[in-house]
Amino acid sequence: MRYDARLELTRRQFFHVGIGGTFGLSLAQFLQAEAQTRAARKRSPKSLIFLFLYGGPSQIDTWDMKPEAPVEYRGEFKPLPPPIPGLYLCEYLPRMAAWAKHFSVIRTLHHSNRNHQPAGCRLFTGVDPGSDNAAQLAPKPNDPPALGSLAVKAAPPAKALVPPFVMLPARLHDQGSAFKGQHAGWLGHAYDPLLIEQDPASPNFRVEGFSLPANLSLQQLEHRRWLLEQLEPTSASSPERAALRQFQKQALDLLLASQGRAAFDLSAEPDKLRDRYGRNRFGQGCLLARRLIEAGARVVTVSDCTANGHHEWDTHQNNFKRLKEVLLPRLDQAFSALMEDLHARGLLEETVVYVGGEFGRTPRVGQAGFSGAGASKDGRDHYPNCFPGLLAGGYVRPGIIYGESDSKAAYPAKDPVTIEDLVATIFAAMGLDPHTTITSLDGRPMPLAHGRPITNLIV
Repeated sequence: MRYDARLELTRRQFFHVGIGGTFGLSLAQFLQAEAQTRAARKRSPKSLIFLFLYGGPSQIDTWDMKPEAPVEYRGEFKPLPPPIPGLYLCEYLPRMAAWAKHFSVIRTLHHSNRNHQPAGCRLFTGVDPGSDNAAQLAPKPNDPPALGSLAVKAAPPAKALVPPFVMLPARLHDQGSAFKGQHAGWLGHAYDPLLIEQDPASPNFRVEGFSLPANLSLQQLEHRRWLLEQLEPTSASSPERAALRQFQKQALDLLLASQGRAAFDLSAEPDKLRDRYGRNRFGQGCLLARRLIEAGARVVTVSDCTANGHHEWDTHQNNFKRLKEVLLPRLDQAFSALMEDLHARGLLEETVVYVGGEFGRTPRVGQAGFSGAGASKDGRDHYPNCFPGLLAGGYVRPGIIYGESDSKAAYPAKDPVTIEDLVATIFAAMGLDPHTTITSLDGRPMPLAHGRPITNLIV
């Protein structure tokens, strides 16, 4: 079932006025109108590139600058001339600003999780982890699934030459353990992402499992697939075994598809294009994401993280130096190259792009007390009370600034947005109905999302 933004208003109107209220709608008439609207606006599902800035970028130093705030809040950076009215972007994001008419900014995201692991878990699943203690959040089989797993379950790609859900360039960690939201949870292993734990900028980049094993021909691999199909009929399997069999079959199908293997070969791209993305983990990861989407992947998550999966954007110290010299130029280059590439290839309308971190940073420089790590006099601590995210492509209405933070980017002043609503909005932008239900591995009906989409952002 695909999402139609106009239905959200219809639902709210109906439940607000009640049956037979101001609009004179009976329940039967309401349901008939809803069905007619759905039939009239069938939407094809879109893909998603999720750019995760692990560590939490500072809202007041990036996309929600406050040039009139006191210097201890606004810091060292100056804003660019607004590319659209009211949008103050950092001076070190000029290429991103050039694309402002093609993306929208949500300025009032907020939640209550002050540490990386629970905040990242919440963003990656759209579900409150129920704790801010990282030690209690180790992944378990019955966890809420990652957004990519949910999207693949709701809308499997028709002709994917690559795995439908890919995450790179590392498994994300904090305090010694991986956090939830990086596997399929109660959907089962068949919906797990392909995790690429490599640097795509390395000259030796090669995705294991997508090249044939040594001394094994395509004919031999095809014979092994045939043997697998003969060993155990799917009808005689448990749901868990059937899901694993399906996963094995998909893996063999992908190995046998030369076009699928070629999608991981970044050396096939011109040097000039690779240079435009940036010869680093994040830049080449964004280029690989475009190639995978083009080959049929439904969701690709690219994290800007360290080589071992830790937080790059965690600017407790040297906030301005780190942003100015490394983080903002890298983001500016990679994001603008990705947007340009998607637009030139006619893929932007088919691909939703989300950019954001698990939270923001404290509005006042040197402000401590929000996490155990604190902040030095030139740093900013974790801050989940108000932070931004960017959306582009798919069914996103471009050029919109949604929500308004207060004068110091400390709290939402207008139109606050929960993570649950953000996730529902991302699904709606993909053409998926966030109100629909899907079935878990053990047969339970489960909601796709737990929030409401922002209708103003969806065409």
